Formats: sequence, C-alpha cells, structure tokens
Amino acid sequence: MWQAWYEYRIDYALFTLVFFAGHAYLMHRVRRQMPPDSSHGELPFGLSNQAMKNRFRLSCLVLILLLVAGFVAVELVDRYQRSRLRQQVSGFAPTYAEELEQLGHQQIDPGTPADDPVYLRMIEAQKRWLRVNSQVSDIYTMRRIDPDESRRLQSLRSNTKGLPYQLIVDSETDYDRNGIFRGPRESRTHIGEIFYDSSQAEISQAFQGSPTFAEVPSQDRWGIWVTAYAPLRNDDGEVEALVGVDFPAESYVQSIIIARVGMIGIVATILSLYLGGVVSIGMLKIGIVAKERNQVLLQDQRDLATKAAAQARQAAVTKNQFLANMSHELRTPMHGILGTTDLMLRSKLTDEQGRYMRMIQSSAKGLLTVLNDILDFSKVDSGQMRLELVPFRLSDLLQQTMDAVGGLRDENVALEFSSPEDVPDLLLGDPTRLRQVLINLVGNALKFTSKGQVTLSIRRDIEGTTNLDSPETETARIVFVIADTGIGMTQQQQDRIFEAFMQADSSTTRRFGGTGLGLAISSQLVELMGGQLEVCSVPEQGSNFRFDIPLQVPTPEQTKTFEAVQRQEEPVEEFGTCDRPCDLLLVEDGAINRAVAEAMLLARGHRVTSVPNAMQAIERLRQRSYDLVLMDVQMPEMDGLTATKIIREELPAPSKDVPIIALTAHAMTEDRNRCLAAGMDACLTKPYPPQLLFQTIEAFDCQRALEDDDLMQPLPRGGTATLPSSVSSTSSDSSLTNDSSAAMDESPGLDPSVVMQNVGGDLDVLRSLVDTIRKELPPQIEALQTAMNSRDRRQIERAAHQLRGTAAAIGATQAQKIADTMETFCQTQTSEQERMHLLRDRAKALIIAFDLAQTELDEFLNSSSGLEHPGIESP
Repeated sequence: MWQAWYEYRIDYALFTLVFFAGHAYLMHRVRRQMPPDSSHGELPFGLSNQAMKNRFRLSCLVLILLLVAGFVAVELVDRYQRSRLRQQVSGFAPTYAEELEQLGHQQIDPGTPADDPVYLRMIEAQKRWLRVNSQVSDIYTMRRIDPDESRRLQSLRSNTKGLPYQLIVDSETDYDRNGIFRGPRESRTHIGEIFYDSSQAEISQAFQGSPTFAEVPSQDRWGIWVTAYAPLRNDDGEVEALVGVDFPAESYVQSIIIARVGMIGIVATILSLYLGGVVSIGMLKIGIVAKERNQVLLQDQRDLATKAAAQARQAAVTKNQFLANMSHELRTPMHGILGTTDLMLRSKLTDEQGRYMRMIQSSAKGLLTVLNDILDFSKVDSGQMRLELVPFRLSDLLQQTMDAVGGLRDENVALEFSSPEDVPDLLLGDPTRLRQVLINLVGNALKFTSKGQVTLSIRRDIEGTTNLDSPETETARIVFVIADTGIGMTQQQQDRIFEAFMQADSSTTRRFGGTGLGLAISSQLVELMGGQLEVCSVPEQGSNFRFDIPLQVPTPEQTKTFEAVQRQEEPVEEFGTCDRPCDLLLVEDGAINRAVAEAMLLARGHRVTSVPNAMQAIERLRQRSYDLVLMDVQMPEMDGLTATKIIREELPAPSKDVPIIALTAHAMTEDRNRCLAAGMDACLTKPYPPQLLFQTIEAFDCQRALEDDDLMQPLPRGGTATLPSSVSSTSSDSSLTNDSSAAMDESPGLDPSVVMQNVGGDLDVLRSLVDTIRKELPPQIEALQTAMNSRDRRQIERAAHQLRGTAAAIGATQAQKIADTMETFCQTQTSEQERMHLLRDRAKALIIAFDLAQTELDEFLNSSSGLEHPGIESP
C-alpha cells in the first residue's frame, strides 16, 4: 500500500489539491475585503476589481510554477534516495560473490553432503557477513533449474508468482536479531531447495554477467524483500549461479517515503510563505486605501521631520567644528599670555608691576575658565566626560570653593557655611568636578543676590540608599544645599533653567552677564556622579538648589596611605634644575609661544634648538639626532602630524625613533587620538603648566646627555618613560604588539623611590599599603578580565584606569605604563577585532608586571637596607 502511495505519486497529487484549495479560499477572502470601485475613478495602488482579477490569475500561475518546481525537487530527492539505497545494498553482492568464488562455490551441488568442509566454510562466511552488515537481512546463492523441470513445477503451483530456482548456500539467519536461530524461518536451508522469485528481469540480467538490483519488492516464505543480485562464475568464466542479498522492503519503502515527505514539507513551507506573502500584500494594499485621505498630510509631516533632522545634524557638525576652531584660536594666544605672565612674575618686578601682572594672569585665567566651560559642556553633551575616583578632603574642597567665589560677594551679602552633619571628611570621588559644580552654584547665588545671605549646607542622607555599597566599600550619599535670598525665579523660568545657553530672562544677560552654561554643565555633571540637581525658588524671595551624590568612604588602609602622601606633597614654586639635561628640538610656529617655551626649558637646564616650522625640523633631524622633539600640531605648510609620519617612515635611525611630544591647542579626545595615531609618544594641551611640561619631558630617559657626541644614541621609542597621569601617552605600534616578556624588559617592575615618596618614608604605612594591595589588586584584575570577556570597551577602560592608579600608588612603573596604554587605546577608533587583539596582549603583560612589582615590593620591604638605599642592591 505504502509503495503504491509514492510509486503512483498519490502523495504529491493530494498535496497539490490541498494548496490549490487553500489558494482559492485565501484569494476569496482577500477579494471580499476589497472596497468597491470608486465613483471618482480607479482606486489607487491598482486596487480596482480588474486589477485584483489580474493579480489573482498571476498568483495562480506562480503557484502552478512553484508546484511544478516542487514536484521536480521531490522526484530528484526520490531518485537520490533510491540510488543511495541501491548502492548501499548492491555493493555487498559483488564482494561476497568474489569470496564465494574463491571458496569454490562451483563444487557445491544438491548432492554435496551437509558436512562438506567447503560448504561449511561458505556457511560461516555468510554468517560473518550478516553479523557485520546489520542492514542486510539475508544472503544466499541460487541456480537455475532445467527448463522442463521448471515448467513442471510451475504447472503444479499455478498460483505462485515467479519462476522456481534452487537454493545452494543459505545459512541460518537471525531475522529478529536476538542471537537465537528459532523455527524453520531462521534455520539453514537444504542444498537444492526450490523457491520462487518474481524479479525475472533483474535475475536474467544478472545471469548475463551484470550485478542488478530489484527495486520492486518480492515475497517468499521468508518475507518481503528488495534484492541485489551478483553473478558467480566458474573456472571457465561462465555464470554458474547468483548471489542474492535481501534488504527489508519495509525499511526500503519507509526510507523513500521519509525522503519524499521531508522534501514535500520543504516545498509546503515555501508555498506557505508565498501564499502568506500574497495575502499580506493584498491586505496591506487594501489597508492603504483607508489611509488615502491622510497621505498628503503624512508626506508633509515627513518632509518637515526630514528637514528638521538634517538641520539638527548640520547644527551638530557646525557646533563641533566651531568648538574645535574656537579651542585652537583661543588657547594659542592664551598659552602665550599665561606663559609670558608666569615668566614675568618670576623676574624682578616692582610691587605695582607685580600687581598688574597678577591682574593680567587673573583675567587670562578667567577667560580660560569660560573656554573650559564651553568645552566641558561639549564633552558632557557628547558623552566623552570621564570621572575620576580619587581620595580628597571635603574640608579642603569646601575651602577652595569659598576662596574661589569670595571675590563675587557683595558687602551687603553674607556668605555662610554650615559644618557638615555626620559627613566623613575623607572621601573618594571626583573632587575637580564636584568643586566645579559647587563654584557654579555658589557663584550664581552670590551674583543674583544683592542683599541678605547665601548659605552652603552639607549633610549625610541617612535614609538614602545606593547600589554602590559592597562588603569591601562603604558609600555615603551626601546632600549639598545652596540657598540664597536673591531675585528668585518663576515656575516657567525654573522649568528652563538647566537648558544650555539659557538664563532666567532676556534682561539677565545684560544685567548680570554669563554664558548660560554653568547650570547646564552642573546638572549634567551631577547626573554623571549619580545624583540629580533640583531647584526650588520663589520670585523676590530667593532660590534653593539641592543635589545629592554617592561618594565612597575610604578604608582605614586607604586613609593611612592618603595621609602619608599628603605629608610628602610640597608646592613647587620655582622651575628648579633637572637632574639630567636633555638635548631638545622645539618646533613651534608662534614666535611668542616659542620664546616662552624656550625660556622655560633653558631655565630648567635643558639644551634647546628652536625652529619655526616642520620642514626645518625634519632637516635638523636629518643632520643630527636629539633626545626629544616638542612638536606643535597646527603649523603652516606642514602640520605636526604629517611631520611625525615623515620622521617615523622616512628618516634613518636613530632620528626616526626619537620621542615626540605633541603641543596642541585642541582639547578634544579625537585630537589627542589623532596625535597618538600619527606616531607621537605623548600629548600636551595648551596652555600647559611649566611643571607638567618638565615632568613630561623628563619622564623620557635622556641617556644621550651622559654620553660622548660620537656615541650619541637616542632612546628607542617605547623605552623607559613614566608620564604624568594628566598627559596622554602611548608606546609605539611595535610596543603594543610585543609579547609580554618583551614588554617586561623595557623598565623595572618597581621604583622604590616612588614607593617611599608615596608613603612618606614610613615603613608602617608601606606595610599597610602592601596589605591593601594584596586584598584590592585581585578583584581589580578580575574586573579587567571580566570586561575583556564581555568585550565592553567602557568597562575595560574603567578597569585599566583603576589599575593605573593602583600601579602609581605602589611605584609599579611598568604596570602603570601598560595600564595607561590600555586606557588610551580604548578611546581610539579602531576595529573591535584589532582592539581586542592588542588589549589581550597588553592585559597579559599587565598581570605579569603586577606580579613582578609585588615580588620586588616584598623584597624591598624585607630588605634591611631599604631605607638607606631604596631600590639599590648591594654588590
């Protein structure tokens, strides 16, 4: 029955009828949903009755083509499955026939005794083949009988299909695979037993010498089979018998049916998707008619939205370009003004001249503050602002705030400060940004208050909760309230007060001045720190600004370390003299800036060669080598980035490897990344403090200063250089890709002098620091590894930043350098694959560097000579 199901293609015929009926039903439902023809003309989008009829005919044609293609696919699968099964079964018969020929099958005849050794060997061979081929049910050999005898036997059994044949070798067969030969069906067949086979065409072809396979099942007393035949030849090469290999017809038919049904299922899926698409498109077009009257309005709105989006994008581009240009144009002269003022204040001046110079310096710094406000707003607005997590004293921060805004107070206004209520004095957070917020808020309160008082109060929010608490750290939510008795604001003004470039009303700008950015920046900074800035005000009565932020409370070990560091910090008022003078090449197109920088460097004790443009700098480097190059980025004819690429790619060693520090008036992160990508080793933003310039230069080990001119060799890029934390630095591309062991050879794992400076020379504090590092470092390393596994660039940057601070605290110069490189590289615009590859290499080097630093720190702590000769071993 099942064979007829697929042999006559009944399955696909029923399948075709079902899909035709389904198509007709769905098209009928679609046509019922179609609206009548419009009296004002044809419906839009081809929805007239005639158009729908044409679409129905087209869908029927496509359905017929898909059904024909499906039928072809099913037939191909059917033929492939039959061919696979045929090859699987037919392959046994010729191989087994060859073995029987070698065993002497032609010697076996009906007169051969059952215990004949040759016969028994063939029986054992059959059993072996049946054991190793589980899909084969039976193997036997057969011969033709005399034609007269054949006709006689047929006349005796007229109802039997097929011709009679003699079975020669037919061993016991375990049909049910239970290991027991039971009953006459599974017993050995006698030599010469007669059986009937209906596969006449295949048997005749096999007796002619060709292996065949009977696909049509035949039935005998042992079951229903499909059989493969192979000829057995005698010594003269004539076919004397056949080998038959039976395969269960039921399994054969099932395999074909499963293959056909599987392909029919795939075709059904494709047709269902097609019908679903046809119906969906039809219903969609019908639904469009209901929205016809709104099309014009929707199009107008879309045009307006597109225009507004284009204007917004253009405004963003214009804003960023404006900020970049403004930063450059203002910072360049500002650098000259502040540098010249600083040099003048360090010279001999009269009291009046000194007062005038300080006024110039104060005014320049005020202008720089406005510029920084605008750049801060741009950074916060674009998501580029990063917060620090460093220890600070709240009392010092508040005193700095009061000192900064004290000059804004009117004589009729009292500036009051209430002592913090239950607030720890030492906290962990970003003191720079918190101070910026407080100065903005208190300064605004003083500016808009002509009489009365301005009060700053601080308390700890006992009921406030934060998700930053953990078993290792305690977090306090601190509430800051700034209240004044000034002009106040209406509710409408309060709703807009935190918008950028917005003040209370149009008269405020003329009366009080300001950019309108202070409160916008403050609000966004408070949100970055985990709080929210709120305002409550009554016109002519005053305003009340309130915000609360979570700040971590340092552990006792952190507190002890911070106090030791504070004791070691002393203000540096003079330039001083460097320990190891460097031979510097200064490339600066601005005459004033060049003169200021040259004066600073000469006063420090360095040797300076100044050139006004990049082309002269390249020529100088072709003629001789220098310890370090200070390269201005923005210059006429050739900029500093192009010059750096030429130096790195075209100049011979050692000039091509000279460390290059960028001097740029651009303060955006993208500008810094471009400098580092061009091959520069560090980046300073104008105006830079003199001490920062000196620290950056002297972080590079100027070995040439100690050698003779004939032996001068500049330090290779990527050499020992621990830059200040405020300076953007990176090693060369080669250092980023070196393996961990090579990275460890660049500098020692620990600088004991830095350690002793950090702990104020107190070994007890040092021991406390070591214990803290042992507890805090493994979680920090684990946080970095977790971030690496999740490929989260922000988390990697945050973890690297934290590890950089840890390395700086223990004097692990190599680890600090690697962590700084990872933090910087997280901010570069590279492919994720390249970034993760380099970061994984750096992470391995960082772990090794920390292990080395901890080992050296333990040895230094245990050394009895550590105080007298820090970091120097006795010979």
